[in-house]
Amino acid sequence: VGVVKVRQISSNAAELVDQATKSLVEQGAGAIVLDLRDNAGGYLTQAVDIASLFVNSGVLVQIQGNDGPATTKSAAGDAPYKDVPLVVVVNRYTAAAAEVLAASLQDNERADVVGETSMGKGSVQVVRELSFGGALRYTAAYYKSPLGHDINDVGVLPDKTVAAGGDAASDAQKRLALETAESLVQG
Repeated sequence: VGVVKVRQISSNAAELVDQATKSLVEQGAGAIVLDLRDNAGGYLTQAVDIASLFVNSGVLVQIQGNDGPATTKSAAGDAPYKDVPLVVVVNRYTAAAAEVLAASLQDNERADVVGETSMGKGSVQVVRELSFGGALRYTAAYYKSPLGHDINDVGVLPDKTVAAGGDAASDAQKRLALETAESLVQG
C-alpha cells in the first residue's frame, strides 16, 4: 500500500499526485492511501484534476451559485488509476478544495473515506476592491458533492470514523486507512 500525502491543493498538485501515484504503482503498490488530513484546500481545478486521475466519468463537484442552478465539473475521462484501490483520510482540518476531492471520490464510489468529519468549508469567497481602498468579501457560491450533499457547514462524513491519535506512532487514522487499503487488495 502506497501513501500519498497532499498538504495543499497547489497549482501543480494534480501533476505531483500523478507522479507520486505512478511511482508507487510501479514499485508494486496494490492500493493507494490519499492522505488529505490538515489540508486547507487550494485550487478547485486541481482538486477536480486529482479526482480525474481516479474517476473515469461522472460529476466530480456541483457549484451552487447564489443566482441560479448548480453548475457541475465532470471527470475528464481515461483516468490512469481508475482500477487502483483507493482510501482517503480526512480530519477536522481538511477543508475547501480538499473536501471537494474527498467528497468526489466518495460519491463516485471510488474510495472509502476514513478519519473524522472534515471542516465544512464549502464556500467560494470573492474579494472586491473598493474605490476608497477598502475591500468587500462575500460568498459567491457553495460546493456540493456530486450527489448534491452540502459540504459547507456539514463537511465530508467518513465511511469509517476514527478519532485522531496523538503522535505518529499511535496514528489510528492512518492505521485504519492502511488496513482498509490492504483489505481492498486482498479482497
